[in-house]
Amino acid sequence: MTAYTVLTWAAGGYWMIAVVLLVVSVAATIAQPWLAARRATRRDQPPVSVVLPVKMLDDQFDRTQESALMQQYRDFDVTVASTDVDGPAVRRMRAILARYPAVPSRILLSTAKFAVSPKVDNLYAPFMQATHDVILMKDANVLLEPDALAQHVRQLTDEVGLVCAIPYCARLENFAAHVEAAIINGPHARILFLASALGQGHGIGKIMLFRRSDFLRAGGFDAISHTVGEDNALAKAMRRVGKRPVFSHRPVRQELGARAFDDVYQRQLRWMVIRRNDEIISFLAEPICQAVPAVIASALAAPLVGIAPIAAASATLMLWFALETLLSVAKGWQLSWAAPAVFVVREATMLAVWLNAWVTDQVVWARDSVNARAGAKPSPVPHEEG
Repeated sequence: MTAYTVLTWAAGGYWMIAVVLLVVSVAATIAQPWLAARRATRRDQPPVSVVLPVKMLDDQFDRTQESALMQQYRDFDVTVASTDVDGPAVRRMRAILARYPAVPSRILLSTAKFAVSPKVDNLYAPFMQATHDVILMKDANVLLEPDALAQHVRQLTDEVGLVCAIPYCARLENFAAHVEAAIINGPHARILFLASALGQGHGIGKIMLFRRSDFLRAGGFDAISHTVGEDNALAKAMRRVGKRPVFSHRPVRQELGARAFDDVYQRQLRWMVIRRNDEIISFLAEPICQAVPAVIASALAAPLVGIAPIAAASATLMLWFALETLLSVAKGWQLSWAAPAVFVVREATMLAVWLNAWVTDQVVWARDSVNARAGAKPSPVPHEEG
């Protein structure tokens, strides 16, 4: 058997696996809400402390942050945490909180400086000072539906330690935003929905719902301070103490607005470097979720079935685009008339990010440059209330 024959058969096997994964993950994305809802068996509503880490004054800031105070939930309070309690974002938060006097709320100054991730530093004060044992952390660009808290709490059963929600992108206002949405709503969402349909969960930090008692038993901040992927580290820590991470049956809406392409690239690079450091198998398998390697494989394997390589490559590309487009329609996700161009740019971006992640540890978080391998200090410094 010649080397060319081996390559041809290997390409055919790769193409088969990639296409089957594509089809199965599309089906799982449609089925996951129903499957996950069947596991959401909790019926009581424990009191919850909602934590809102604040850094920048992003577009739609009022709308997304106000959604946390509009929850149709029996007993919850809201804590805002920031490293600058006099900055524009916190001033805006004060005005938002004032519009909801019935919701107990406060603003904490975060002075901790011990973690690799600035976000973890910012979370130390509110996590440790939270009024209630159950904590929900929400990112600034996440828009919660009024019943979101109640729905996510249904997943926090006795054996569950962490509830996260799979994000989808909405309010796409320029081409770069559509590219980022095509990445998040496409390969990333499909694999996460597939994992959830199979009963698996992982850490996705757009929202995180957990018990502080479980968090401390799992190692607390010492378990998450060593990485910029604190969400994934928290999921791993919960598993070590016998508590499962799960994905909610309710996805979470991430507001994108207008994006700069460099910001899109840097954000994807940060997540890819996190996977390289913390989930090496997932990182190595990343290309199988992308269309370009499958297109190349189809061209190499085409002679096995008597098809011209260009025809096989074109058919694979069209199949991939068609299935993901139909999935977006089925889920009600925003599409653009420029979707074919978005798809092509997305594929080029994902491949470039994956290759770049092999050779860098420097990532960008909230416009700050962070070394993903920098060591964390052993313990946090005291914090104070602002």
